[in-house]
Amino acid sequence: MAASPSFLRFADLDRLMAPRSIMIVGASATPGSLGHTTVENVLEHSDFQGTVYLVNPRGGELKGHPLYLDIDSVPANAIDVALLLVPADGTMEALQRCAARGVGTAVVFTGGFAEAGEQGKATEQAMRELARASGMRIYGPNCAGLTSLAPRLGLTFSTEFRNDGRGGPLALVTQGGGLGRSLMQGSDRGVHFGRWFSTGNEVDLDSADFIAWLAGQEDVRAICVVMEGIKDGTRFIAAVQAAHRAGKPVAVLKVGRSAFGAQAAQSHTASLAGEDAVNEAVFRQYGVIRVNDLDEMLDVAGLLARAGGKPFRRICVYSSSGGAGVLAADMIGAAGLEMAELSAATIETMARHAPSYAALTNPVDLTTKALTDTALARRCLEPLFADPGIDAVVYPITSNYAATTEISVRNLMDIARHAPIPFVPVWMSSRRGPAHDLLIEQGFPPIYSLRNAMQAMARCDAYLRAPHAELARLPVAAPSVPPVSGPWNEAQAKALFARHGLRIPREAVAATAREAAIAAREIGFPVALKLIADGVQHKSDVGGVVLDLADETAVERAFEAIMTAAVAHGVGASVLRGVLVAEMVRGGIETLVGVHRDAVFGPMLSFGAGGVAVEIMADVARCRLPADRRAIEAMVDETRVARLLAAHRGRPALDRAALIDAIEKTAALFLSLGDGAQALEINPLLVLEQGQGAVALDGVIH
Repeated sequence: MAASPSFLRFADLDRLMAPRSIMIVGASATPGSLGHTTVENVLEHSDFQGTVYLVNPRGGELKGHPLYLDIDSVPANAIDVALLLVPADGTMEALQRCAARGVGTAVVFTGGFAEAGEQGKATEQAMRELARASGMRIYGPNCAGLTSLAPRLGLTFSTEFRNDGRGGPLALVTQGGGLGRSLMQGSDRGVHFGRWFSTGNEVDLDSADFIAWLAGQEDVRAICVVMEGIKDGTRFIAAVQAAHRAGKPVAVLKVGRSAFGAQAAQSHTASLAGEDAVNEAVFRQYGVIRVNDLDEMLDVAGLLARAGGKPFRRICVYSSSGGAGVLAADMIGAAGLEMAELSAATIETMARHAPSYAALTNPVDLTTKALTDTALARRCLEPLFADPGIDAVVYPITSNYAATTEISVRNLMDIARHAPIPFVPVWMSSRRGPAHDLLIEQGFPPIYSLRNAMQAMARCDAYLRAPHAELARLPVAAPSVPPVSGPWNEAQAKALFARHGLRIPREAVAATAREAAIAAREIGFPVALKLIADGVQHKSDVGGVVLDLADETAVERAFEAIMTAAVAHGVGASVLRGVLVAEMVRGGIETLVGVHRDAVFGPMLSFGAGGVAVEIMADVARCRLPADRRAIEAMVDETRVARLLAAHRGRPALDRAALIDAIEKTAALFLSLGDGAQALEINPLLVLEQGQGAVALDGVIH
C-alpha cells in the first residue's frame, strides 16, 4: 500500500497522553489561581507518577517542589509535556525556550491570539513555523487542555477536574472549553467520557489529530466532536475514515451554522465556520453523525456507548400508559423509524399472562397493572427482547410513583441487562426520583423526551447501516494536476465541455449580425442568440438572450438589439466577443450542475433545479469531490427535481443515466483544470426523455 501524503499523517500523541515528565510554566502558590489549580490537578488529582518541574520567576517552593526561576533553569531536557500559563505577549518566547530544551508537546492555555486580531494571527503563524522547524508539537493556544480519567491525568486548569467521575467508553474533542465541560458533566446523567481534548485555536495539533489517535484506542467506543470551524477539510475526512476503519462512530456538533453563529465563531477561536450546506453535505457523504445541540449529543453518545453495533430501526414501545404509547408511535414515524411487527409467538406468550384488556400489539400497553405486578412485567418483557423482528425496546416512564416506579425499573433492568437488543428508557416526568438515579447507576442513561429518543435512535441507526468499509476507502484528495488558465466565457467553456464528452447544442460564434444570420441558416431555425462578453454571467439581466428566432432577418435584428442592450448596461467594448448562435433544444427539464472550490473542503459538486428560477427554487444537493457514481446518484436523489425523472401519469421517463454521466464528466473536467478554476456551472443542463441524453445549454468557468 502506498504511503499517505505527508499532510494526511497524524500526530503520535502517546508521549502527550503517557508522559514521564511535565513542566508547568506559570505555577503559582496563590490558591484559586489558574497556575495553582493546574499544579493541584497534576500533583493531587492525577495518577501521574513521573517527574514534575514547576517554573515561577519568584522562586521558592510549592507542594514540596522547587520553583525554578525560568525554563532555562529546569535541570532536564527532553521533557515530555510543558503546560504554559503565561501572558500572551510572553508566550512566543516561552515556546522558543521549550523547543530549545527538547519539549515534546507544549500546551498553551493562554488566549488572545488570532481571535483578538492581526497581531495575534501573526503570532500564531510564528508558532506554526516554530513547530515545523523544531518538531515540538503545540497544543492550543486558547484551550482548556486535556482530561483523561482512566488513568487520571488532568493537564488542565479546570477546578472541576477533581470532580470528574469515572471514565467511560466515550471520547470528546472540542475546540472550546465551556461546551466540553458541559458534556463532561453529562456523567451525572449516565453518559461517561473517558477522555476530553479541548483544542482551542489549533495552530499545530488539530481536531483531526485527536480523532485519528482516539480511533486507535481500544477502550474508545465512540468519538464526539464539538467544532466551531474546520481548519483542513481533507485531514478531517481522513481522520473520520480512520475511525470508520476502527469501527468508531464520530458524532459532530458543528456550531456557527447561522450567519450570526459564524461571526461568533470568528471572534471566539478565529475558526473558519464554513458554509453550513457544505458541512452538511460532507458529513452525510462521509458517514459523520451530525447533532444539533448538547442534549442531542449526550443522547446519541449514550446510545452509541451501549449499542454494540446493534441497529435501531424496528422499535417496540413497551408502556403502562396508552397515551405514551401512541405519542411514542407518532415520534417513531416522525423520525423515519419503523414500528416493529411482533411475531405471533411473542403475542401468544404475552397473552398467557396479560390481563384481557391489555394491548399486546405494538405499542404494548399492559396498563398500570404492570407497575404493581412485577411478575407480569417480566413475563411479557422477556419475549419482546427475544423477538427477532425487534431492534430496540423503548420504555416511556411517564410519572414518578416513588417506590412503585423503582420496583418496576429495577425489574426491567434485570431483564434488559442481559438482552440481545438495546433497552431505551425515556424519563418523561419533571420529577426525578430513586428510579431515575437507578437507571443511571446501572448503565441505562435515560433520555428526557420521546422526540429526542427517536431522533437519537434514527441518527445512530443511519450510522450503523452506513457502508463503513466503502466510506473508509473513498479518496480524500483530488489528484494533483497543473493548473489550466482561464477564465472562460460561455463559448470557450462549452467548447471545453464538448472536448470532455458533454453534449452541447449545435452552435457557432458570430461577431457581426450577418455572421449570425449565416450561422443560423447553417444550424437550422429556430435558433437562440446569446451575448458573449467576458465576465458577464447572467446574460438575461443585461438583455443578452433572445430565443426562438425563426429567420435571418430576425437574427440580424436580435444581434443589434443585444449589442445595444449590452452597451446600455455598461458592458465595455473590450470585453464584448459577439454572440453565440445556438440551436433551440426543447423538452425535458432544466437542471443545474456546478462545482466550486470551498475554502475548507476543496471541490464541491452541486446539483439541483436549474434555469432562471434556480435561486427561487433553492433545490440543491452537494457532495465533495472526488466522488464515485454512487455518491453522485445519492446527491441527485436528495433533490426534489429527482422525482421528475421517473415516468408519471403518462409522461415518459427522463434520461437519468445520461444525467449521471453528464455530472460525472463535469466533475472530472473541473478536477482536470487544477487550481486554475474556482467554479464551473452548467445551467441549464437539459435532461431529455429516456434515451435522448442531456444537453448543456449554457455554462461558465472562472
